[in-house]
Amino acid sequence: MKINRLSLIWQVLIAITIAIPLGMYVAPVWLVRVFNVFNAVFSQVISFIVPLLVLSLVTPAITETKNGAGKMLILTLAIAYASTVIVAFISYFSSNALFPLFVHPFDSEIPLVDKSAFIPSVVVKFPPFMDVMSALLLSFIVGLCCLKLNATTVTNFFLEFRDIVMMTISKAIVPLLPIYVFGNFLYMSKTGEIAAIGRNFVGVIAFIIVLSIVWLLVQYSIAGLIAKRNPFKMIKVMFPAFVTALASASSAATLPVSLAQAHKMNVKNNVADFVIPMCANIHLSGASLRTLALAVAVMIIYNVPFDITMFTTFIFVFSITVVAAPGIPGGVIMSSIGLLTSILGFTEPMLAIIVPLSIALDNIGTAVNVTGDGAVMVIVDKLMDKKQE
Repeated sequence: MKINRLSLIWQVLIAITIAIPLGMYVAPVWLVRVFNVFNAVFSQVISFIVPLLVLSLVTPAITETKNGAGKMLILTLAIAYASTVIVAFISYFSSNALFPLFVHPFDSEIPLVDKSAFIPSVVVKFPPFMDVMSALLLSFIVGLCCLKLNATTVTNFFLEFRDIVMMTISKAIVPLLPIYVFGNFLYMSKTGEIAAIGRNFVGVIAFIIVLSIVWLLVQYSIAGLIAKRNPFKMIKVMFPAFVTALASASSAATLPVSLAQAHKMNVKNNVADFVIPMCANIHLSGASLRTLALAVAVMIIYNVPFDITMFTTFIFVFSITVVAAPGIPGGVIMSSIGLLTSILGFTEPMLAIIVPLSIALDNIGTAVNVTGDGAVMVIVDKLMDKKQE
């Protein structure tokens, strides 16, 4: 009998569960140092891959718009992007207002520990070809020029390049992520940081869950007002998709259920068949909500100053970048690492917290994403009717 491989979320949770007590009570310094060496190299590889990921995903996403369905494509893109941006700002302002009440900087909670013994003696560096912002700009230049010139050779190159980068991530990077998480939590447990993380993030996780529910209600209330329909009845129809996404943490795996429920929403079949598959890749409001909340929490914990200007830049660029995020678990946070470091100034210890937490909460974000797709579909359906009148 074939045994299915554990999902990434379960692998990460198991790694955390083993690493915490091991680091607190058993692990010798040399073992922690070994994993720190691995993590130092692995983080360099990730930094090298991220600009290539942006370049290989955003460029084909632009060139493929020529195959879209005109007005329906523009409407869907605009609504999905607006949803992702708006909830990001809501998450930022809410987090900034509430987190100081129960999220505290590490300085006051972590015992003094000599960390010099854990520092790797040798770190192999793999400098990236370009930074993330340069990769994003190059993607727009190449993508738009390919559209204008109908440059099929270059377009096909980037389509194949996307496949290469995606294979590298899915076959090499993602399978090693649980080891990376294990090493980080082993180190944080050994140095006493893990207790402070636990106390701080219980409230953060509760906040993300509550805001996710509120945002779904907001989305369907807006769709209900525009289409003059009962938002709670629409949510009830899409609820099976919510449950499926919560269990699978995969938009792709949920797509058949999402489509089946979408056809029960009394919209035109061609709208459902176009919007739902497209939104599975571009409508990432749940992931946006989660990432912004976690980013604010981590910056408060590490006592890193931030302001609305910094986060405005991050939100708009993030919302473009994740539109082309790979359809694999952890894809959004992998695409965001370069932006977190270049725009928000995240350091390696900060990434060590946000990456595993983002993966662990991936199912919640995915459930919000796919359920919200139904609201986007209803709005597009109604607006298409108005354009045809």
